[in-house]
Amino acid sequence: MISHSPVRPGCIVEFMQGNAPQVAWVMEESGGKLRLYTQNKRETKLSTARLLPWIGPQHDAGASRQTMDEALAEHARRRREVEDGVDVEQLWELAQGEVERAPLAWFAQLLWTDPDADRVAGLGRALLAAKTRFKFQPPDFEVHPANKVALLSAQREDEEARERVVAVGQELLRQLWDGQRPENLRKPAPELAERLEAVLRGAMAGRLPEPDAKLWAALQKGLPEHPHQALILAQRWGVVGPHHNHHLDEADYQPGDAWAVEFHAETADHLARFDAALAAAGEPEAVPYLSIDSATTRDIDDAFFVERAGDGWRLTLALARPTLTWEFGSPLDLAVRHRASSLYLPEQTSHMMPEALGVDRYSLTGGDVRPALVAEFDLDAAGELTAVRPRLAW
Repeated sequence: MISHSPVRPGCIVEFMQGNAPQVAWVMEESGGKLRLYTQNKRETKLSTARLLPWIGPQHDAGASRQTMDEALAEHARRRREVEDGVDVEQLWELAQGEVERAPLAWFAQLLWTDPDADRVAGLGRALLAAKTRFKFQPPDFEVHPANKVALLSAQREDEEARERVVAVGQELLRQLWDGQRPENLRKPAPELAERLEAVLRGAMAGRLPEPDAKLWAALQKGLPEHPHQALILAQRWGVVGPHHNHHLDEADYQPGDAWAVEFHAETADHLARFDAALAAAGEPEAVPYLSIDSATTRDIDDAFFVERAGDGWRLTLALARPTLTWEFGSPLDLAVRHRASSLYLPEQTSHMMPEALGVDRYSLTGGDVRPALVAEFDLDAAGELTAVRPRLAW
């Protein structure tokens, strides 16, 4: 039976402690103040307002400590069994659409004809734990609608995934920081390793979205502060090489040419239009342009020719002309703008444009016909500029 009797000595009650319900025996009651005997063999004081809304059963108020211990252990066992056996999802489906909120007795009567106190308490525990479907609003339980259940379930999955990453990652990163070799560590599951690697890379770049920033803060607990902590850990784990250039991460600059794969279709369109224009180009200018680039340079974007002109000089400067086919504002254009420049480093050269364009069609390599913006600069005998004549040329 569901008991609605007042709380008296010898009554079994429950209260929340440490985010979990605790079963207790009422030893004394006075003006809403209780002295309880708990399952861990301790006495505690509590107000009746803190009790969970399932009371009973009632035992002999004069029972011995051994009797109280045995009774508490038995009631706790029965309630755990009921809690484990309740199909919360099915119960939610029965209640959803019928009520927005209801007392525990209403839910119990959906499952049993005449439930005893342990069944009711076990059901209450199950509903407390089912936070994605029910919300405890004392003394009732609120039934979440389907859209909120979906949202809360997704949030709970994210939280559980985060907890798994933190549990595995904290130990892994601590051992790496202490100098243990990766091959001597237990490998995390692939999905956890992928998540940890993404967080390390984001931390190296200094660009972590809020969820990842909180995760990184949790992973760092117990580690000494260091300005390049993420880089060192990533190197020791083998996520990046020993000479990884973290400045590129901070600038969001992808080295090499792999970034251009995303723009394959747009690049192919540029190549097709370039080749069509080249077929109609005619003869190129007969000017012996010179480049000062080294013999290994593949993207030559400027060349020049200097000659005497009367008492002064004429400098003819040729600049590579990608505007022949370029579409400003296109996805490729925005990506190239973000890269801003080619980088020439000892370990690797990374081009601003896709290599199929920047080091091929738009590079002013000797012996090839290429589009250019040409400017002629006239200078007098003192080197002062007297005239400029720009033109488009091949």
